[in-house]
Amino acid sequence: MLRTLTRTILLQVTHFKCGGVALGIGMQHHVADGFSGLHFINSWADLCRGVPIAIMPFIDRTLLRARDPPTPSHPHIEYQPAPAMLDSEEPQALTAKPEAPPTAVDIFKLSRADLGRLRAQLPTGEGAPRFSTYAVLGAHVWRCASLARGLSPEQPTKLYCATDGRQRLQPPLPEGYFGNVIFTATPLAVAGKVTGSLADGATTIQAALEVMDNEYCRSALDYLEMQPDLSALVRGAHTFRCPNLGLTSWVRLPIHDADFGWGRPVFMGPGGIAYEGLAFVLPSASRDGSLSVAISLQAEHMEKFRKMIFDF
Repeated sequence: MLRTLTRTILLQVTHFKCGGVALGIGMQHHVADGFSGLHFINSWADLCRGVPIAIMPFIDRTLLRARDPPTPSHPHIEYQPAPAMLDSEEPQALTAKPEAPPTAVDIFKLSRADLGRLRAQLPTGEGAPRFSTYAVLGAHVWRCASLARGLSPEQPTKLYCATDGRQRLQPPLPEGYFGNVIFTATPLAVAGKVTGSLADGATTIQAALEVMDNEYCRSALDYLEMQPDLSALVRGAHTFRCPNLGLTSWVRLPIHDADFGWGRPVFMGPGGIAYEGLAFVLPSASRDGSLSVAISLQAEHMEKFRKMIFDF
C-alpha cells in the first residue's frame, strides 16, 4: 500500500528480459482491505482467462455503521497513543523534525521444521495451552525485535495485530463484502515479559486476539463514531516505530491465486514497507508449510535481528 495515494488504485506492469512479469499494485486502504483488494485482483485475473467472477462484490457499507446510540463497552487501547521510549527526551520546541534513523527491510523464511522447533519451546502435556501459529511466530518476532532494540525490561511495548472482522461480527458479513473490515488486536506488555519465555509472549498475543468478538468489534465502531477528530487516530510512522511493532498476517489471504493466464505467481508480497517496526507474515507460494516474515527495522537493530530470528 502506498503511503500517499490520491487515486483509488495504481497499477504498474514490468516486463523482464527473462520473460518474467511483475505486477505492482497500489490501492487506497480505506477502500479495500487485503481480502477485498485480492477479491478485485483475483476476479480481474479470472476475467482475463475467460472465467466468470466466482463471487460478486457486495457493496453496502451500512453494515459497519455504529449502533444508535453508540455504546462503546471497551477502552480500545488500539486507538490510544503508542508507548514512547522511556529514556527519550522530547524537546519543548522543535524548529524541524528530528532526522529518523536509517532503516533496513529484509525477508526471513522459516521452514516447517523451523516452526516446529519454535513450538518445541512451548509447554506440553495435559492442561498446557494451545497456541495458534500466528501467536507463536508473533511472540518470536516481538521477542527478537525487542531484544535487537535493546529495550529495558520495564519498557512498555505495544504490538498491533491487524484482525479481519468478517467472521467475528454477528451475523457475519456477506460473502464478497467489499470494503475495509480490519480491526486491531493490541497486545501490550513490558519488554521484560516479551523477551522472557516464548509462552509468555504467545499468551499475551492470544489473549488479545480472543477478545476480538462481535461485541468488541461493535464497540470499536461505536468508539470511532464518538471521536470528534478521526484524523488524530490515523496510524503512521509514529505508531509502529521503536519500541512498538505491527505484525500483519497474509497467511489466510489468497495472495497466490491471481492467474492472468501465465500461471500462479511465484512470489507475492509488499513492494515496500513504509514504516519502521512494521512487519508482514507471508505464506509460501509452493505451499511447503514455510512462512516468511518481511520486516522493517532501524538498520542497527536489523543487524542484531538477523542473528536472532533463527536462533532457537
